[in-house]
Amino acid sequence: MLLEAAPGTFAGMKLATASTTILSSLGADGKAPEWIMLFPAGLISAQDGRQWVNDDPAQVADKSLRGVDLPIDWEHAADHKAPKGEQAPAAGWIDQVEVRDGAVWAHVTWTEAGRASVESKSYRYVSPSFLHDSGGHIRRLLGAGLVNRPAITTLPALASGTTSDPDMEKALLDALGLAAGATTADAVIAIGKLRGDLQTATAAVQQPDPTKFVPKADLELALARASTAETKLEDNAKAAAEAKATAAVDAAIAAGKIAPVSKDHYLALARERPAEVDALFATLPPLGLAQVSDKGGTPPVATGQLTAEQKALCAQTGVSEADFLKALG
Repeated sequence: MLLEAAPGTFAGMKLATASTTILSSLGADGKAPEWIMLFPAGLISAQDGRQWVNDDPAQVADKSLRGVDLPIDWEHAADHKAPKGEQAPAAGWIDQVEVRDGAVWAHVTWTEAGRASVESKSYRYVSPSFLHDSGGHIRRLLGAGLVNRPAITTLPALASGTTSDPDMEKALLDALGLAAGATTADAVIAIGKLRGDLQTATAAVQQPDPTKFVPKADLELALARASTAETKLEDNAKAAAEAKATAAVDAAIAAGKIAPVSKDHYLALARERPAEVDALFATLPPLGLAQVSDKGGTPPVATGQLTAEQKALCAQTGVSEADFLKALG
């Protein structure tokens, strides 16, 4: 990296010029860009080992323009020739400075000669002239110069002659969310945005929003209450089923459809298969000895014996005939 240290200091600050490429290539129409990037965000390293830090871009943008436009000349004539009384004509004028994702950008109104130098590729790089403190922190932009020996080679040339970077790998474009025709300038901007997103995410992790989290004790209490409520619902359901089964069996006994001795048997069935037991009770006839008519009909059954209907009932219910007779008394 070429670093040209200009003589003198300004209120304790040092003057430096650093050749760097501009973060904007020629457009499809081959015209010189109106906006150029002079300082990328964060640390700026020189090839000779020296470094600067663009850690307060807002201050740089605020203090650079003080009622007058800043010149862009050729080969830093304003820093080297003008102090000797030699001419230092302008190739363009910086009339706006703003911050984009931590980088310092400048709007340039080119002169005819300056525009011709850029669009003809006679000059392909720009070198900002700036003030920095003893710690290398950039404090103020003084101007810039068109040069042909870049210091920071990670950015595209001012007059690159193309709108895309053919060496950009598709995987990198996909990772940055860029289309196939993206330039390196687009990539640098995307990286700056990613850096900002990462800083925001890191701050959110370090200082979580208390409204989005529940204290552990409150969560455990809520889970315990939910478990208790679920248990109560299950107990209530079991109690209701037991009451329904008992009522159905008691009703069948009262109607004389089953013998009291069979109650436990039918309760077990009613608990497991309530619908089937209800259907059985609906079709069972009342128990009792068959009546004999003087005019004919079913012959009387000897005492101690079951009727054909009662025997069939025993077969359906699984109750032995002896138990059935015992229940009949």
